[in-house]
Amino acid sequence: MHKTNLTNLDVDKLFEERSIDDIIEIERLLDAEIERKRNDLRSMVGDRYKDILAASDAIKSMKTMSENIVFNIDEITKTCGSLIDTPCSSIQLMPLEIETEARKNEQRVLLIQMRLAIFLSEQIWISLDNGNNLNSTQYYLLAHHVFMGISLNKQEYLDRLPMLENIKLSLVTLREKIFQKITEKLESVEITAEDTCHNLNALMLLENQTDDQLLNTFIEHRKTALQTLINSQFSNVRMQIAAMLRCLLTTIQLLHACFINTGSKNGLIWEELDNIVGENSQPTISKLELPVTPLISYIPNIIKEFRPKLKLSLKEDAKSIKSARVKSWISSTQNSIQKGLESSLQLVTTIKGLYMIREEAVKIDIPENWNKICEDLYLPEKFDIWYHFFQPILTTRAVTLLSKIIRNNIDEIKKDVETSVKNILQTGKSEIDLRLYVWTEDSSDIGKLEDDNRVLKMKTMGFSSEVITLCDRVDKTFLNLLEDISQYLYGVEFKDLPSAPYLLNDFKFKRKFADRDNLENHLRIECTSKSIEICRFIEDSLSKETNQNLIIKSLFCARFLQATCNLCGNFKKCCEFNNTSVDWVKVCDNFSKTSQVLWKNWVNSCVEKTLDLVKLLSDTSPRSMIANLTRWDDIEIQEQTEEKLFKSQISVPLKPSVPLTNILVKLNKDLSKVLSYTLPKEVHIYFLEAHVDVILKEYERVCSQDLNQIQALQYLLDVRFLSTLCIPRENSQLVTFSQNICDKLRNRIDPFDLDVFYSHLQNNIKKSIIQSQTLFGCLLPSSAQLINLGAYTKTKDQEKNPNLMALSVPSNNAWFPLLPITVPSQKLPGASASKKETKEKNPKPSRSTPKRAQDATSVVRQGAASLFGNLTTDWFS
Repeated sequence: MHKTNLTNLDVDKLFEERSIDDIIEIERLLDAEIERKRNDLRSMVGDRYKDILAASDAIKSMKTMSENIVFNIDEITKTCGSLIDTPCSSIQLMPLEIETEARKNEQRVLLIQMRLAIFLSEQIWISLDNGNNLNSTQYYLLAHHVFMGISLNKQEYLDRLPMLENIKLSLVTLREKIFQKITEKLESVEITAEDTCHNLNALMLLENQTDDQLLNTFIEHRKTALQTLINSQFSNVRMQIAAMLRCLLTTIQLLHACFINTGSKNGLIWEELDNIVGENSQPTISKLELPVTPLISYIPNIIKEFRPKLKLSLKEDAKSIKSARVKSWISSTQNSIQKGLESSLQLVTTIKGLYMIREEAVKIDIPENWNKICEDLYLPEKFDIWYHFFQPILTTRAVTLLSKIIRNNIDEIKKDVETSVKNILQTGKSEIDLRLYVWTEDSSDIGKLEDDNRVLKMKTMGFSSEVITLCDRVDKTFLNLLEDISQYLYGVEFKDLPSAPYLLNDFKFKRKFADRDNLENHLRIECTSKSIEICRFIEDSLSKETNQNLIIKSLFCARFLQATCNLCGNFKKCCEFNNTSVDWVKVCDNFSKTSQVLWKNWVNSCVEKTLDLVKLLSDTSPRSMIANLTRWDDIEIQEQTEEKLFKSQISVPLKPSVPLTNILVKLNKDLSKVLSYTLPKEVHIYFLEAHVDVILKEYERVCSQDLNQIQALQYLLDVRFLSTLCIPRENSQLVTFSQNICDKLRNRIDPFDLDVFYSHLQNNIKKSIIQSQTLFGCLLPSSAQLINLGAYTKTKDQEKNPNLMALSVPSNNAWFPLLPITVPSQKLPGASASKKETKEKNPKPSRSTPKRAQDATSVVRQGAASLFGNLTTDWFS
């Protein structure tokens, strides 16, 4: 039968199915299996619990021997009592009896030594249990001394002591136990100077160490204590660092109290050690309370007078040596803390968590004589454990967290931008045409409080609700960052931050916030450098887009980058620490450059759409010219000869052609959709230059065709009109290009006719520009573009009867159309002299007529009369 089936037998079924021989065989197999299991169990117990079994056997043996010894001692006591009661002074001891008595004395001495050794073992265990390791050490040394005395007895006596070997083994075990207890005590986080001295002296007595060796041993044990804290599990990192700080503070105090020789007074170790091994010290046995027994008188004097022996030697340069060892310990401890806290600080994910760690550590009080301790240990003046060991590590972690938080903020901003762009595409809230959004009044535009008119402000800046929402999210991420670091940097909440966070002369306060400047600079640099990634992300995401989506996303992202510079105040604060705005200017410059690149996508799209209209300029067929030419100006010219006066009529173009006007209207509309007054100046100029370049190139192709004089005159006015209105003066390339085209067109005109027509043509160009500047105000590069034409020079007639043109004169570089009107003709150089005569015929006011002040009603009436008078006479001229 298989062995595995022996444990699962059914006895009743076995007797039913098997024969008697089989049953006997199964019984034999069962007995063999049981015996094998017993052997395995004995082997396992012997291997795993060998020490316990040996200790158990030793304890049983000691118990039996102790009972025998106690019984024999009682018998001896009774015998001695009977001898004392029986007078024997008169009995003369024979030499044989003397020898017998000597042997008995030897046996009594051996007996009391054995009893003393057993008693010392008990006292050692009791002292260890009470935590008195120094007494345990002294008792052990005395027990070892007693054992050495026992081993010097006659061999015949020793052969009768089977427990002698057990006592020897017991002493070895006790030595290891004492070492273990001393180590545990010295490696405790919190330990008093007295306990440290007791345990160090115990260690010195056991190992017979010098003071240098003892110092090294103490430092190594304190390193182990610190490493234990590093490897221990705490509820939070704050409690772990506080425990480590207490451990280091305790270590420095113990070093000073136990080892430093202060003046004429030695350290506590040497004072206590002198009471143990000095010449005037008490014998070790005097510290024991021996049981009352007549055998005490048989204790040898060498045992009674025993005290530990130790050679004390204090070197002259001991203090400098100890200071060097202390500095070496500080250096190694710094490395251990830095490596040990690396993993623990990974659990702290906020700057506020580091602030709580620092606050917990600052609560730990230092002793009043701390400066004296630092001086005696040759430590730096005002040496601070927290600042020296932990503050650099926390600063490094704070720097890492700042970089990580800013990185997360930038990633979150990227996701928000991507989400906002998707919402715009899904909801159809395009940034291409904001006119309805801006010019539609809403009850929420103006609030009761000063800051509640945010919507109206944003409308005037051209920022849509989606852009505002996105900027609010961006600003909130940096607000959370400022709130997180505020307490660490200044000790107060961000909303309660004062203008002066600390007093200049408060050393303790400044030491607490010693890394403030470092973190502020890092925050400023990180925010500045990482902000470039927003621009890169937008550029990369738009590089894959085409068609209409590219324009929508470009406009939204361009306005978002512009709005960030104006609306994200917390982002600005992160880049302006230490009262320096250079970095924020860099951020705004980067955003502005990227914004201009995105705006150019829209400009290029507008240029592509303009190409279809531009192609109509090159159609010079008679049918198209009849439809495209506007009304010409008929001018009568006179030529006086000696004989008679000759009069003739000439026709000069008065307005730009219809195709060019349509193009300009289209450009004006494109700019109006995106709110031209909110466009960056560079984008506005680029828009004009790109379109002018396309239009001029088309006119250049027109010049290569066979043009008649009428077509050449009209195209010459168109080019001059376009150049004067839209080409910036500083763009010499476009100016030269325009002049070359005009030269080609002049070559198509008869020189005599050109000489007669050109002054009138120039005059009509000025008229046309001045009359249409309000309609095409968006197409002016700057407010000073038309200054040379006298467009802003007020005549005396204008001062008396102001017209609507005064309202359209821009006060800054941002142009936008007011009303689609044509302004009445103004007086220009070269006008006919008939109007001068009319002006001179106006009656002058008499000097004798007194000037009376006009009341407000008359002023309003005159202004209204002037306004409606102009409406009836010159409005549609």
